[in-house]
Amino acid sequence: MSLYGALFSGVSGLASQSSAMGAISDNITNVNTIGYKGAQVNFQTLVTKQVSLTSYSPGGVQSKPRNSIDVQGLLQASSSSTDLSLSGQGMFVVNTDPNPAVSGSGMFAYTRAGSFKVDKEGYLQNVSGFFLQGWPLAPTNNNNLAKPTETTIDGNTYMKAYKNLDGTTHYCNQNIINPDEMKSLNLKTIGGTADQTTQIKMGANLPAGDTVYDPSSTASTGLHQTSVLMYDSLGSTHNFNINWMKTNANTWDVQNKTNYFGATPTSLTDTSVETAATLSIKGASTGGTTATVATGTTMGFFSSGGVIAMTGGAITTSTLPLGAVFEVAGATASAANIGTYVVKTGVLTSTAIGAVAAAGVPAAPSDTSVTVTKNGTATNYSTITYGAGTINFGGTDPALSVNDIIKITDNNGATGSGYYKVTVAGAAPSYTITPCSYMAVDTQPYEAQRGVPAPTGAAVMDTYDTTGNVYGSQGRLDFTASSRTDVLAMEGKTMSFTVAGESLTVYFDTTGTVVPAVGKEVIINLSNTNYTSGSDVATLVANALRNPRNWDVTTNAVLTGGTVVTLGTTLPLFRANGGTLEMVQQINGPATTVNVSGLGTACTQSQSRQWSSAIPSVDTITGTFVLNALNQTASAMIFNGDGTPQTVNVGKFGVVWANGAQSMTLVPNGTGADTRINWFVGNTSQSDGMTQLGGNYQLAYMTQNGSKFGNFSGVSVGSDGVVTALFDNGVRRPVFQVPVATFTNPNGLESLTGNSWIETNVSGSYTLRQANNAGAGGINSASLEASTVDIGAEFTTMIVTQRAYSAAAKIITTADQMLDELVQIKR
Repeated sequence: MSLYGALFSGVSGLASQSSAMGAISDNITNVNTIGYKGAQVNFQTLVTKQVSLTSYSPGGVQSKPRNSIDVQGLLQASSSSTDLSLSGQGMFVVNTDPNPAVSGSGMFAYTRAGSFKVDKEGYLQNVSGFFLQGWPLAPTNNNNLAKPTETTIDGNTYMKAYKNLDGTTHYCNQNIINPDEMKSLNLKTIGGTADQTTQIKMGANLPAGDTVYDPSSTASTGLHQTSVLMYDSLGSTHNFNINWMKTNANTWDVQNKTNYFGATPTSLTDTSVETAATLSIKGASTGGTTATVATGTTMGFFSSGGVIAMTGGAITTSTLPLGAVFEVAGATASAANIGTYVVKTGVLTSTAIGAVAAAGVPAAPSDTSVTVTKNGTATNYSTITYGAGTINFGGTDPALSVNDIIKITDNNGATGSGYYKVTVAGAAPSYTITPCSYMAVDTQPYEAQRGVPAPTGAAVMDTYDTTGNVYGSQGRLDFTASSRTDVLAMEGKTMSFTVAGESLTVYFDTTGTVVPAVGKEVIINLSNTNYTSGSDVATLVANALRNPRNWDVTTNAVLTGGTVVTLGTTLPLFRANGGTLEMVQQINGPATTVNVSGLGTACTQSQSRQWSSAIPSVDTITGTFVLNALNQTASAMIFNGDGTPQTVNVGKFGVVWANGAQSMTLVPNGTGADTRINWFVGNTSQSDGMTQLGGNYQLAYMTQNGSKFGNFSGVSVGSDGVVTALFDNGVRRPVFQVPVATFTNPNGLESLTGNSWIETNVSGSYTLRQANNAGAGGINSASLEASTVDIGAEFTTMIVTQRAYSAAAKIITTADQMLDELVQIKR
């Protein structure tokens, strides 16, 4: 038994050493194979159970091959950026098919052979034919489903997601390897790029020594402007201006303050009798100008308070409402009063003499201190007696004349003043006077334009705080007419303005014959042959829209649906600037939906785009946009005593584009997707953005992402596995991330042809990790991991193996000789 056992033991030795020789041969032949892990053959005894104490039963030896997969190979530099190596634990995930989700075939495997090259279809494939797998990257859409997949790269947030063929977005599960969650990297699909701006960062010093800005003074400080560049989704560049205006101590707003309507910015000239002046409002609903005061009406102009007073009942709150822009023309007593004015207070009427005790202006029936103002001269009188519509100045005669309009002020604690017209000059010093209607004009007609103006190509630009409240909203309409033919082509076109469900429709008429009607509540009369440009159109539209009479049913009877904006309440600001109608929302102004889809090519904004409420949302042409109501009315920034921000109430920009680009707005489909621009101006109590310190206005930094169109020129791969596409415009855009799969026992993986492995029960299941994180190895671009084979050690092992094989063979020959001797005994 022992002799035969020795024979078989020698045979097992031959087999085991043959196996070892096979491993050595594989190692030596793969000494230059990228990512190859050297195989070793270990040996274990094969023991036969001993059944006798006096004889030995040989067993032999068994070989145990082992791949040292966890051994790190040396890294060798290469000239290709798509050659990848791992430094540390883990494997690249690969697949035998470039698109297994479509083909339904393919097998996932793992490798460290990172010699990837671009195949004819644009996929990264290694020399063994395996395709590199990973997660596509795209700028985050701020969808709630995107949050778990988001990663921050160079300060910008990206999501691991891709678009399905039906346009829906698939958000990758980073813990699963399957055809839906991992994709092959295809450089052919990158093409050119144009990235829209998603983030603007700004740091500057606002001078602490500046005074509160006064637009009436050219020497005033407290207003500083910075131009900002941004990119839309088509890669087009746009500039807009950010104005920082000091509005109080340590308080700044993002706004400008200008004479928006070009009104007369000085006080009125005192005139007690003016009978030739006319008052009128441009932009009547009929397409012309509305005379608000009858010809020949006696008026008085008062520099103090900017008051225009006239015969009682000559004007009312509906003929000249609060906020109306009107013209004074034809004045002869004082031509200096000819100009454009804005109504600052509504029309009031003084109380009649003899019925004023309750009102207190003037007191009745007598008074000891009354001031009379005429032609700017104020004179005090101490012995006053009132009658029914009469006033007696006692022993002093003020020398008033018939038609004089005067101001009477009670100095004994009454609550106000009154304006009166002298109708009869009786026996001095007694006069008959009648109460006047009066109003005040704005002698400082500077309107706040909160937020930032919409740039060229946009319809509206909104400024938000970080929580989405609207701080400012400014819009524009660009009329494209450049000839009389273009103007005539506007015949019958309409646009509408809707507030709380009630609409005002503006109708363009080139015949001069159309009258207001339902669906034509305001007429823009373009029949004048001198109207040949977009500037002419914008001027007429601005006059009509800033006329409060057109928005209220009491002054525009064809508004059968009801009042759109009530007289005396706040309208947005409207003005023409060349061929552009500019619109600025005011605090307390109503959200106004503007629909210019009916204007076609006559107005650029007819191509305004909005995101739909569908899932997935689609950015489509609607020709509509909203001038939003302002619900963040606090100041933009208030600073601490140390110059750092105390409160910040600005943080985002939203833009509705009309140039073909996707709108930068909140997507209204409930997913939380948000394409607005994040605007960073600093953290509270930190000097990392805007500050208010001594010295001059200085811009510390201004950065924004986004880029114009550029052609794809190559890729680079970071240690975290992020594949960055390089473009000839200097832009770098992350497009893919290569994960690393780690195993509890990588040496338990099963080898496949092509220097790859698959998992087994021995290896344990994979764990996907971001490269260079949580114990996973880092990825090195333009380098390859060499074979772990040491050829010197292999030759040494070969000699030992050869000798062991010879010794095992000697066992067999010796056992054979002993058997032969045993056979010879019989002979």
